Amino acid sequence: MHGVVADESGGVLPGVTVVATSGDGRVLAIGVTDEVGRYVFDGLPAVPISLTFQLEGFATAVVDLAPGVDASVATQRLMLASRSETVVVHGKTPVDVPLPPLRPPLPRPAPPSVVIPVPDHDRDSICGPAKPGVTAEFFGTIRSRRYAAGNGLYAKGDELLIDGGTANGLEVGRNVVARRTYRVSGNPDGVTGEHTAGVLQIVAASERASIAVVIYACDELMRGDRLAAFSPEPLRAQEPDGTPAYDNAARILFADAGQLVGAPRRLMVIDRGTDHGLRAGQRLTVFRRSLHGSAPSIVGDAVVVAVRIDSATIRIERAIDAISLGDLAAPAR
Repeated sequence: MHGVVADESGGVLPGVTVVATSGDGRVLAIGVTDEVGRYVFDGLPAVPISLTFQLEGFATAVVDLAPGVDASVATQRLMLASRSETVVVHGKTPVDVPLPPLRPPLPRPAPPSVVIPVPDHDRDSICGPAKPGVTAEFFGTIRSRRYAAGNGLYAKGDELLIDGGTANGLEVGRNVVARRTYRVSGNPDGVTGEHTAGVLQIVAASERASIAVVIYACDELMRGDRLAAFSPEPLRAQEPDGTPAYDNAARILFADAGQLVGAPRRLMVIDRGTDHGLRAGQRLTVFRRSLHGSAPSIVGDAVVVAVRIDSATIRIERAIDAISLGDLAAPAR
């Protein structure tokens, strides 16, 4: 099925969201018109289909198609959204003073998508760096905003188009994180880290495409970020202080994207995880070994916020000196 979308004057409209739904309301496909106003759907089932055309500033249009109709849909024209304004004038205006022209109101925005509340959790267990796994999770990628073109950065409440749908494991109501890899600063070996930029929730999904709402952004969410499972740690109290196990210390691998050293509230990655018994909430003493075998030189304290099999993300709580890559972190016994 294919067609073209234009305005009342016949000018083609790029960036129109076209949603194909079945008679029972299921989303079958989602597309966006290209630079010549054209859209294409492949593999739609032979059932009654409704096409909904949406573009900010224009009235939403719906076309119902019966099974067996010609797959070529004629040009769909969108009308400008209706406008209204009430002006109340008090007092007297001299005849020789012209009234300023009235400014037309902005088009009424489409109602926001409804999202399911996300349970409280430790955001530091989601935001920040991590060591990439052997195989990266992949449910899809961010394509663009739903109602506006351009790359840009995305923030809380933005509705985004996702390349990926039910065939990739994305279902309505599922929470996912947006991630990207980065080259670790100051490491000559080309080591890469994994950065999580925010949390999204799927609000509509077809087999190969979906729509998501940004629940919150850790920092910059951008086009091309890949989607992975949302696995937060609950809010929990830090464990009490214990004796540092200097003989069982982990090594700090890297900091977050664009950072070289650790400081209070910054997140870093160490080279041990559940394979060495580490757990979220566990306290760590950050230190350096002496060259002459004397007592360790303590440079700060940290706490584990998220754990993987062979690595963990830690939050620096206190720093006496700049905490660098290669410094050691001793878990509390």
